[in-house]
Amino acid sequence: MAEALRIGLIGAGAIGAWHARIVAERPDAVLAAICDIDTDRAAKLAAPWGAAVFTDAAAFFAEAALDGVIIASPERVHEEQARLAAAARVPMLIEKPVAPDPAGIAAIRAATASTGVPVMAGHVERFEIGSAQLKAAVDEGVCGKVVTIAARRQFVAADTPRFKGLSTTLRILGVHDFDLVAWVHPVPVVQVYAAAGRGRVHAETGLDDHVVTTLRFADGAIALVESGWTLPAPYGVFSAPASWSPAGNNRLDVFGALGMVSNDMSLRGQQLVAFDEAAGFRAAGIRHQPILNGRVVGALAEEVAAFIRMIREGTEPLVGLDDAERAVRIVEAAEASLASGLPVRLDG
Repeated sequence: MAEALRIGLIGAGAIGAWHARIVAERPDAVLAAICDIDTDRAAKLAAPWGAAVFTDAAAFFAEAALDGVIIASPERVHEEQARLAAAARVPMLIEKPVAPDPAGIAAIRAATASTGVPVMAGHVERFEIGSAQLKAAVDEGVCGKVVTIAARRQFVAADTPRFKGLSTTLRILGVHDFDLVAWVHPVPVVQVYAAAGRGRVHAETGLDDHVVTTLRFADGAIALVESGWTLPAPYGVFSAPASWSPAGNNRLDVFGALGMVSNDMSLRGQQLVAFDEAAGFRAAGIRHQPILNGRVVGALAEEVAAFIRMIREGTEPLVGLDDAERAVRIVEAAEASLASGLPVRLDG
């Protein structure tokens, strides 16, 4: 086997912790270093695998001798960290959104183009089996000419306080489905309209409780994207079983001139649920990072595997900056629509 790649991680938060474990469990990679402004958090995450700990990104790139880096920090600092990675000629996987706005993505594109450093965007839905099979079926013409796409992503609001003042519902949830529907139906989006339902979550954190966004494509097709924190708390707040992650109420339907294709990840479609007298009902999220035989499998692990292959084989990223920019442009238009109450035109 070829020598293991030295992979670094920036951002020791919730998604960063999953990336760290996945890299550490791979036989062809080593988790070499973790960088986070919270020293204690980084040290705690690094300890099981003996990774070096940094609080300064410049020192991280200068000293860690990396073959690749996963950037899982808040999107507002992605551009700065991507510039450092590009200058150090370190290939990168950047969690979504890749940048807060198109200008940030343009800056990353310029920095990486000048050094030839590849960038992969971390749009994990591309690596879900259900999403990929649905995309393949649509491409095969199963539903004929696409007329309507409906996407739903709904979760418990347990984690929303940590995003207060830092992000938005559309940047956390909507960006997944904006990328997903544009991937399934790769036709330019020409108009975006968004409306928000605001309740307890908005009052406590500033994040919209539930956003409904409609997209109109250049060929006349439309998409309806729901992004919400409106599941009841008992659905996703539990401490046991320890290996379970909270589930969501998600689905994707494509309706066409000849038929339909559907990927049901809804409340009634969960494969693993539990009831007991102490904790009541809970459902396991087994999509992005389920644990099987003590190891993380699933879409996030497949995403990291694609990143490792990109570095080792010199192939093009499966999800690139063009994809990331398209999703961010839709987010930006949807948030402009929320602010104005009017549809926003996009340059197709």
